[in-house]
Amino acid sequence: MTVERGAGSMPRRYNPSPLIDSAGGRGLALYRFLAIFYAAVLVGVHREHVIHWWPIIVYGLVALAWSVAAPLLPRPTATAIGVELLIACVGIFLTSEVYAPEQVTAGISTVPGVWSAGPVMAGALLSGIRGGVIAATVIAVANVIQAEEPGQLTYHNIMLLYLLGILVGLAVQLARESQKRLEEALAVSERLAERERIGRQVHDGVLQALALIHRRGRDLGGEGEALAALAAEQERSLRTLISRVDPVARVGSAEAPAEVTDLAHALTALRSARVEVVLPPGRVSLPTATAREVEAAVRAALDNVEQHAGDGARAWVLLDADDTGLEVVIRDDGSGMAPERLVEAAEEGRLGASSSIRGRMLDLGGEATWRSPAAGGTTVTLTLPADHMAGSSS
Repeated sequence: MTVERGAGSMPRRYNPSPLIDSAGGRGLALYRFLAIFYAAVLVGVHREHVIHWWPIIVYGLVALAWSVAAPLLPRPTATAIGVELLIACVGIFLTSEVYAPEQVTAGISTVPGVWSAGPVMAGALLSGIRGGVIAATVIAVANVIQAEEPGQLTYHNIMLLYLLGILVGLAVQLARESQKRLEEALAVSERLAERERIGRQVHDGVLQALALIHRRGRDLGGEGEALAALAAEQERSLRTLISRVDPVARVGSAEAPAEVTDLAHALTALRSARVEVVLPPGRVSLPTATAREVEAAVRAALDNVEQHAGDGARAWVLLDADDTGLEVVIRDDGSGMAPERLVEAAEEGRLGASSSIRGRMLDLGGEATWRSPAAGGTTVTLTLPADHMAGSSS
């Protein structure tokens, strides 16, 4: 039984959450309207110092129009923030034109007032702390230029702008990172649930059948015992696959796999009267999981030799490893195969070559190729680049 991931499945990608961005956008929209109202109150309080009313009225209408239009955007953009910064800076510089000079020197509130903090919040919503600090710097420079002789109140307001940009930006970054981790946790949970579902199907079907063959084979004796041993081995492999836990290692067996395995030593077990194994001097150290997969691919290739190469066919396994990577060549002197045979086998549902051999190597970051000359025999070459071995040959 082979369970494969659908060809159309794609890894989940994280995008900034519309929920977070829309919540921040709603807060910013409300802030703009409250800030306009407060700015109007301040203008009313200082009305006796106003020398030109029409610029204030025009500016108020522009700021109000922007406050209505900006929330219609799906989320803040660099262009929108630039426009809002321009409106805020124009309002700041307008202060010197609409109020009496002595009041400007005394540090009267600017025309936009706290409304100029809106683009700072928008920058923080767009790019986190960096966006908030950049927007706060633009407003701060405009305030310093407008004040001519900045006082304590000017620097106090500038500090508040920076604190606003930093704190809102930090909150946005933390919220997005939290959602990213939540989405990753949900994806892991979905994969575990899918594995459990597949595991139940395998348990209810294949594993039960293998367990029955194991029990009946032992009762039959003779060749039945060999069949029982094979069924037990396959049952254990399937249970390990669906649980990702080796049952033997779980109960503390002395034969629990080490972190690193010598592939050369593992391949020596494949020697037989019809299989010759040629190994390099010294160890070929690989992570245990990688070594097991390569060994399983070699065994699958030898199984194909036994089943399809013909009676009396011999096979040779040649292992080579150096700084560039690993190569295992499985060659036989059998009857060979037609060039289109691998494609036909996959279409017939026979996945020994495409899944058990090539699929394993692809999962490891390697490759598997076949060559069958007209003279007969088949050569299977398994390759694994050094950067995917995570081990070294010595």
